Formats: sequence, structure tokens, C-alpha cells
Amino acid sequence: MGERGDSDTICTDCTSRTHRTHRTHRTHRTHRTDRGAVTRRRFLEHLGVIGGSSLVMTAMSSWELMAGQAGVRPSLTGRPAKADVIVLGAGISGLVVAYELNKLGYDFRILEARDRVGGMSWTVRRGTEHTEINGEHQVCTFDDGLYINVGPWRIPYTHTGILGYCKELGVSMQMFVNEADASYFYYEGAGPFANTRVRLREVKADLIGRTNELLVKAIDKRQLDLPLTAEDTQRFVSYLAGQGYLDASDRTYKAFEARGPGNPYALADLLRSGFGSRMRSIAASDGTAAAPMFHPVGGMDQIPKAFERALGARRITFNAEVRSVHQGDSGIEVSYVDTKTGKSIRTTADYVVACLPLSVLAGVDINLSPEMMAAVRSTPYSDSAKMGLAMKRRFWEEDDQIFGGHLYSNLPLGEFSYPSDGYFSHKGVLLGLYAHNGIVGNEPVKARVEHVLTHASKVHPQIRQEFESAYGVWWKRVKYSQGGFATGAAAARREQLSRVDNRIVIGCAATAPTSEPDWQEGAVSAGWQAVTSLHNRAMRTL
Repeated sequence: MGERGDSDTICTDCTSRTHRTHRTHRTHRTHRTDRGAVTRRRFLEHLGVIGGSSLVMTAMSSWELMAGQAGVRPSLTGRPAKADVIVLGAGISGLVVAYELNKLGYDFRILEARDRVGGMSWTVRRGTEHTEINGEHQVCTFDDGLYINVGPWRIPYTHTGILGYCKELGVSMQMFVNEADASYFYYEGAGPFANTRVRLREVKADLIGRTNELLVKAIDKRQLDLPLTAEDTQRFVSYLAGQGYLDASDRTYKAFEARGPGNPYALADLLRSGFGSRMRSIAASDGTAAAPMFHPVGGMDQIPKAFERALGARRITFNAEVRSVHQGDSGIEVSYVDTKTGKSIRTTADYVVACLPLSVLAGVDINLSPEMMAAVRSTPYSDSAKMGLAMKRRFWEEDDQIFGGHLYSNLPLGEFSYPSDGYFSHKGVLLGLYAHNGIVGNEPVKARVEHVLTHASKVHPQIRQEFESAYGVWWKRVKYSQGGFATGAAAARREQLSRVDNRIVIGCAATAPTSEPDWQEGAVSAGWQAVTSLHNRAMRTL
């Protein structure tokens, strides 16, 4: 319905059956004027009263991991006389800082403790390995060509910062299927559909169909006083009938082919199920429900690799574990260890941009101001985890006709998702677990895999037979990360972290002003902020 009605618009404050229109109760016009827009929820509440059925929809209950746009890319000019910079960390924010410094003509280098670029933008393939902080070791045995993005894995279209770099650096993108109507709901426990697989398309069809049926009945009974002509009303009814797949003769909702086999579910059961919390008329522009989304062809690590190529190999020192950063009035001394040789190395610079996760930076001997150090040490990080499951065949496509999207469940898997590439090939990798609460992280890797298979088999019983291998990353247990993303986005903390601390600027994603978690777009935003702050500081010394 319209956002604002005239005197003929229904009164959303009326709850009595005798108070149906403004036309019969002039005093109710004040309600409309004072209350403003009529929301869909309030309209359906009113419809439920006059139609004899409750159509109260619940608000979205899933955890929306929001992300904001990075903003405007800085346009900086000039170059200070002393412009030697060390960037700590070759994650996305560090790479963005280095890329922009390179364009300004700074002398810079990146120190990276790992043997690769990207930080959390990590794509696991055959031969990938890592040892957790507790000592457990994993080696990926996926078939060649298969992979899993264990950090970021999708990019909303509104993230023009990171997408702009992809275009500039020649990173090919493809669509990420964020919702597939063939996907399943599966809720364990109480409720009318407990422990039962229900297709998303069935829920969509039945909720919309039965709602439209009630609307048409209300209109036919002249129980809605709509601001429409008789001809407009008929057109509206025709639209509702077509949009809800109502029977053309009696305008009732019945089973239809595109919905899938079986009889429609009762509206009361659908409302009690909680499935309706996933329904939206238009997809969000940001967060986990955004559409459209994209991902790089060949894995998310194609983005940091493109930065690496643009910067040149000599700009990045790998296996450089930073131990100390000491700043003075005239410069900074950085000490690091070559983790391959064990050799300690000291180097100097005019400025340092610290793009390490704050969970890691807190353990470095660095002489930040007390206020800055307190902000660094007080920043918590998520206990995020992902697990990829390599399958002998793509049974979700062959058996269930699922092509991308997610399983919607209350199973202790967080998010279980299907790949958005490699369609109709023989094998594939499922995202078997994506969680932020440390689920089963304290268990041995073998037990974690068993946990995922046990619960996933409730929806896909063939998963055990088709299972080939797994690779899981619990970021709290990954050296040089020690967590997923910064949490508890306190404005005061971010304000402190974004300040220039004499000759040190913090540039990790935790300083991004836009969101929590910060996605790769947040890392871009943080990089832009750090470069701007550093450049302004350096230019003042001229």
C-alpha cells in the first residue's frame, strides 16, 4: 500500500471491528496524520482483524552482518621530502595503503609475517597448510581446481571501494548466488515443521499466495476502503491473483507446478514456523542478505594477488614477524625476525602504518601513547570459523537442484552454503560451517569435521557417503590473525584508533568508521583513512 494515504486510507490504530475506515470515524484521521506512513506490518495486523486471521509477520531475526560503503577514494597531491614508510601487514588494508602511497611517489615497503598476501582474504586450495596456535596441523587435499574461501567470500554491489580496485587491477568477477529458491529450511525442535526439510520456494509461494488470498477476500467483501476507483480495484485484485498464483475462477490459493509437489502449507503453520523472517520484497543492499553479490573468478585471493602484482615483488618482505616498533622525534626503528632463517633484522623509516590485526599488534613491543595502546588492547575480535567440505559429486545439484544459496536452519553450523561456481562439474566444495561463536573450536580437527557431518546429514543424508575431505580455519587459533573481525564497535575507540600517534598510523579494518564486521570494504575504508592521515602529517613537516 502507499506510504501516505488520504482521508480514505485505513486507520492503522483501529483494533475494533466497528472502526474500519476514516470515512466513518473522522477522529481517526488524526491517527493517520500523526502516525505517518502505514507500514506493511500495521496493514497486515489490521487486515488480520477484519479478515478473521492473524497475519502478524515477525521482524527479521537472523544476524545481519552489515557493512557500509568505504566512501570517497581520497584525492591526494604532493610528496614530502622525507617519505620513507613501512607498512606492517599485507592484508587488504595494508595493500591499499601501499598502493596509494605508490601512486603518491612515497618510498615504502611492506613487512608481512606470512608467506602470502591477503591476510584474512585467504583461499584454501590443494597443498595449503597451516598449524594452529595449539599445534594441530592441517594440509588441504582437495582436487586441483577446487577451493574454499575461508575469510571473505562475497562482495555486495554497493561495496564500490573494493569493486573499484578489482576493476582497476583487472580482477575478473562473477555472480555470487546468495539465495536459491530450491534451498531448504530445517529447524530442529518444536514447531509445525520440526525436523522437516521445507523448500524456500514453497515457503515463499505459500506465504504470498495465502496472504493475497486473504487480501482478495477482504476486497471482494468491501471490507477494505481503498483509495481506488472500481476499475483500479479490479486491476489490483488481478495483480494479487497473478502475483500469488490464485485460481482464476474462485481466487483461492492452491498448489501449482512452479511451487513444487505437495499441497500448500497452512498459513498458521507457516507463521508459527518462523520461516517468514527470511522473506523480503526487495533484497538488502548491504549485509549478508544483499543482492546482487559478486566474487572473483578463481577465489577471493585473486584480489590481494592483483595488488601484489601491481606493487611489485621487491616492495613486500615475506616471513617478516615484527617484534618491536620504536618511534622517536626523528624517525622509527622496526625490528623483525625472518621466520625462515631465524635472523633478526632492524630497519628504519620516517613513518609506520600498522595494518596488523589489533589482537596481534597488542603483542608487539611498540611505544604507542598510553591512550592508543589502551584502545588497541581493549579491542576484542570474533571467534570466526569456516570449514570447507570436498564432495565426490555435486549431490546438491544432482539430487536437489540447488545451485548456490544457503541452508536456513537452527543447526549448530552457523551457515551452511552451496558453491556459486563450477556448476555441473563432477566434484565441489561445500561451506559446511560458518560461525562466529567458537563452536567446537576447542575440539580436535577430526571431531570438528564429525560435528559438521553429523548435523549436515540431517538435511543431506548422502553427505557422509559423498564426503571426501575437509579443511577448517578457526581464526582465533591462526597465528598472525588471532581472531576474525574487531567486535564491539565503540565510537570512542575508533575515534582514538584513527588518530596519528606521532609517526605511527593504525590502518587495520578495526579503524573503519562504517560497520561491524568491516568486510573487505571496511579494510579499504581504513586504508584510505590511514593514507590520508599519514599524508597530511608528512606534508606538515615540509
